[in-house]
Amino acid sequence: MPDYQCGYEKTLRVLVAGLSGANLLLLHGSVHGELTYHSVQAILDDDLAGMVGRFMEGVGVNRETLAVDLIEEVGPIPGYFLNKEHTRKWWKLEQFVPKAADRLTYPEWMQTGKKACLDYAKERMEEILATYKPTPLTHSQEEDVEKILDEARKYYRKKELISEGEMATYRESMKSSNYPFG
Repeated sequence: MPDYQCGYEKTLRVLVAGLSGANLLLLHGSVHGELTYHSVQAILDDDLAGMVGRFMEGVGVNRETLAVDLIEEVGPIPGYFLNKEHTRKWWKLEQFVPKAADRLTYPEWMQTGKKACLDYAKERMEEILATYKPTPLTHSQEEDVEKILDEARKYYRKKELISEGEMATYRESMKSSNYPFG
Protein backbone atom coordinates (compact mmCIF):
# COMPACT_ATOMS: atom_id res chain seq x y z
CA MET A 1 0.00 0.00 0.00
CA PRO A 2 1.34 3.46 -0.79
CA ASP A 3 2.47 5.22 2.37
CA TYR A 4 5.06 7.59 3.79
CA GLN A 5 7.81 4.96 3.84
CA CYS A 6 7.16 3.98 0.24
CA GLY A 7 7.33 7.65 -0.71
CA TYR A 8 10.61 8.52 0.97
CA GLU A 9 12.30 5.31 -0.14
CA LYS A 10 11.29 5.84 -3.77
CA THR A 11 12.20 9.51 -3.71
CA LEU A 12 15.71 8.84 -2.44
CA ARG A 13 16.22 5.87 -4.77
CA VAL A 14 15.06 7.75 -7.87
CA LEU A 15 16.88 10.97 -7.01
CA VAL A 16 20.17 9.18 -6.31
CA ALA A 17 19.80 7.13 -9.50
CA GLY A 18 19.12 10.29 -11.50
CA LEU A 19 22.06 12.12 -9.96
CA SER A 20 24.34 9.17 -10.73
CA GLY A 21 23.47 9.40 -14.42
CA ALA A 22 20.98 6.55 -14.80
CA ASN A 23 18.84 6.95 -17.88
CA LEU A 24 16.13 4.44 -16.99
CA LEU A 25 14.21 4.64 -13.73
CA LEU A 26 11.45 2.14 -13.05
CA LEU A 27 8.91 3.29 -10.52
CA HIS A 28 5.42 3.91 -11.87
CA GLY A 29 3.00 2.04 -9.64
CA SER A 30 5.45 -0.40 -8.15
CA VAL A 31 5.19 -1.32 -4.49
CA HIS A 32 7.14 -3.73 -2.30
CA GLY A 33 10.42 -3.95 -4.17
CA GLU A 34 8.82 -3.71 -7.64
CA LEU A 35 6.93 -6.97 -7.01
CA THR A 36 3.42 -5.53 -7.00
CA TYR A 37 1.51 -2.70 -8.66
CA HIS A 38 -0.86 -0.16 -7.15
CA SER A 39 -2.74 2.27 -9.40
CA VAL A 40 -2.83 5.04 -6.76
CA GLN A 41 0.93 4.63 -6.35
CA ALA A 42 1.27 5.16 -10.12
CA ILE A 43 -0.30 8.62 -9.72
CA LEU A 44 2.04 9.45 -6.84
CA ASP A 45 4.99 8.12 -8.83
CA ASP A 46 4.04 10.32 -11.77
CA ASP A 47 4.38 13.34 -9.49
CA LEU A 48 7.65 11.99 -8.11
CA ALA A 49 9.03 11.48 -11.63
CA GLY A 50 7.97 15.01 -12.57
CA MET A 51 9.63 16.54 -9.52
CA VAL A 52 12.86 14.59 -9.91
CA GLY A 53 12.88 15.29 -13.64
CA ARG A 54 12.45 19.01 -13.02
CA PHE A 55 15.23 18.91 -10.41
CA MET A 56 17.52 17.09 -12.85
CA GLU A 57 16.93 19.74 -15.53
CA GLY A 58 18.66 22.21 -13.27
CA VAL A 59 18.32 25.97 -13.27
CA GLY A 60 19.44 27.96 -16.24
CA VAL A 61 21.75 30.80 -15.28
CA ASN A 62 21.91 33.39 -18.03
CA ARG A 63 21.03 36.99 -18.73
CA GLU A 64 17.33 36.17 -19.24
CA THR A 65 16.90 34.05 -16.12
CA LEU A 66 18.91 36.30 -13.82
CA ALA A 67 16.87 39.35 -14.91
CA VAL A 68 19.42 41.81 -13.55
CA ASP A 69 17.85 44.63 -15.60
CA LEU A 70 14.47 43.91 -14.03
CA ILE A 71 15.96 43.81 -10.54
CA GLU A 72 17.55 47.20 -11.15
CA GLU A 73 14.27 48.55 -12.56
CA VAL A 74 12.08 47.33 -9.67
CA GLY A 75 14.63 48.12 -7.02
CA PRO A 76 15.06 46.92 -3.46
CA ILE A 77 12.37 46.58 -0.79
CA PRO A 78 9.48 47.14 -1.28
CA GLY A 79 10.20 45.98 -4.85
CA TYR A 80 7.34 43.95 -6.30
CA PHE A 81 7.95 41.41 -9.06
CA LEU A 82 4.69 39.44 -9.18
CA ASN A 83 3.06 41.83 -11.65
CA LYS A 84 5.98 41.67 -14.08
CA GLU A 85 5.77 39.77 -17.37
CA HIS A 86 9.17 38.16 -16.69
CA THR A 87 7.88 36.68 -13.44
CA ARG A 88 4.70 35.37 -15.06
CA LYS A 89 6.78 33.73 -17.80
CA TRP A 90 9.43 32.13 -15.61
CA TRP A 91 7.47 31.00 -12.56
CA LYS A 92 5.54 28.53 -14.73
CA LEU A 93 8.74 27.17 -16.25
CA GLU A 94 10.78 26.98 -13.06
CA GLN A 95 8.46 24.95 -10.88
CA PHE A 96 6.73 21.62 -10.95
CA VAL A 97 3.20 21.46 -9.59
CA PRO A 98 2.28 17.92 -8.57
CA LYS A 99 -1.26 16.70 -9.22
CA ALA A 100 -1.64 14.67 -6.01
CA ALA A 101 -0.42 17.28 -3.57
CA ASP A 102 -2.26 19.72 -1.40
CA ARG A 103 -1.37 23.37 -1.93
CA LEU A 104 -3.90 24.91 0.46
CA THR A 105 -3.08 26.95 3.53
CA TYR A 106 -3.50 25.10 6.81
CA PRO A 107 -6.85 26.78 7.62
CA GLU A 108 -8.13 26.03 4.09
CA TRP A 109 -6.98 22.43 4.41
CA MET A 110 -8.80 22.07 7.74
CA GLN A 111 -11.99 23.59 6.31
CA THR A 112 -12.00 21.39 3.20
CA GLY A 113 -11.78 18.06 4.98
CA LYS A 114 -8.03 17.53 5.57
CA LYS A 115 -7.50 15.41 2.48
CA ALA A 116 -4.19 13.57 2.22
CA CYS A 117 -2.12 13.09 -0.92
CA LEU A 118 -3.48 9.54 -1.18
CA ASP A 119 -6.99 11.01 -1.42
CA TYR A 120 -5.92 13.37 -4.22
CA ALA A 121 -4.10 10.54 -6.01
CA LYS A 122 -7.14 8.26 -5.77
CA GLU A 123 -9.38 11.02 -7.18
CA ARG A 124 -6.93 11.58 -10.04
CA MET A 125 -6.79 7.85 -10.77
CA GLU A 126 -10.60 7.65 -10.84
CA GLU A 127 -10.74 10.68 -13.16
CA ILE A 128 -8.25 9.09 -15.55
CA LEU A 129 -10.12 5.79 -15.58
CA ALA A 130 -13.45 7.54 -16.17
CA THR A 131 -12.24 9.72 -19.04
CA TYR A 132 -9.57 7.65 -20.80
CA LYS A 133 -10.29 6.85 -24.43
CA PRO A 134 -7.77 4.31 -25.76
CA THR A 135 -6.59 4.58 -29.34
CA PRO A 136 -7.88 1.49 -31.14
CA LEU A 137 -5.35 -0.93 -32.55
CA THR A 138 -5.28 -1.54 -36.27
CA HIS A 139 -6.22 -5.00 -37.51
CA SER A 140 -2.53 -5.69 -38.19
CA GLN A 141 -1.59 -4.66 -34.65
CA GLU A 142 -4.33 -6.89 -33.21
CA GLU A 143 -2.96 -9.82 -35.22
CA ASP A 144 0.59 -9.11 -34.00
CA VAL A 145 -0.57 -9.01 -30.38
CA GLU A 146 -2.49 -12.25 -30.84
CA LYS A 147 0.62 -13.95 -32.33
CA ILE A 148 2.70 -12.88 -29.33
CA LEU A 149 0.03 -14.08 -26.89
CA ASP A 150 -0.31 -17.38 -28.75
CA GLU A 151 3.45 -17.96 -28.60
CA ALA A 152 3.44 -17.18 -24.88
CA ARG A 153 0.52 -19.52 -24.23
CA LYS A 154 2.23 -22.36 -26.12
CA TYR A 155 5.49 -21.76 -24.24
CA TYR A 156 3.81 -21.73 -20.82
CA ARG A 157 1.62 -24.70 -21.73
CA LYS A 158 4.71 -26.69 -22.77
CA LYS A 159 6.37 -25.79 -19.46
CA GLU A 160 3.15 -26.89 -17.73
CA LEU A 161 2.72 -23.44 -16.20
CA ILE A 162 -0.78 -23.16 -17.68
CA SER A 163 -3.17 -25.92 -16.65
CA GLU A 164 -5.55 -27.73 -18.98
CA GLY A 165 -8.43 -25.96 -17.23
CA GLU A 166 -6.86 -22.57 -17.88
CA MET A 167 -6.35 -23.50 -21.53
CA ALA A 168 -9.98 -24.58 -21.77
CA THR A 169 -11.08 -21.22 -20.34
CA TYR A 170 -8.82 -19.46 -22.84
CA ARG A 171 -10.21 -21.45 -25.77
CA GLU A 172 -13.76 -20.69 -24.64
CA SER A 173 -13.03 -16.97 -24.33
CA MET A 174 -11.68 -16.94 -27.89
CA LYS A 175 -15.18 -17.86 -29.09
CA SER A 176 -16.62 -14.74 -27.45
CA SER A 177 -17.78 -11.96 -29.77
CA ASN A 178 -15.65 -9.42 -27.93
CA TYR A 179 -12.39 -11.40 -27.95
CA PRO A 180 -9.67 -10.22 -27.82
CA PHE A 181 -10.20 -6.47 -27.96
CA GLY A 182 -13.94 -5.98 -27.62
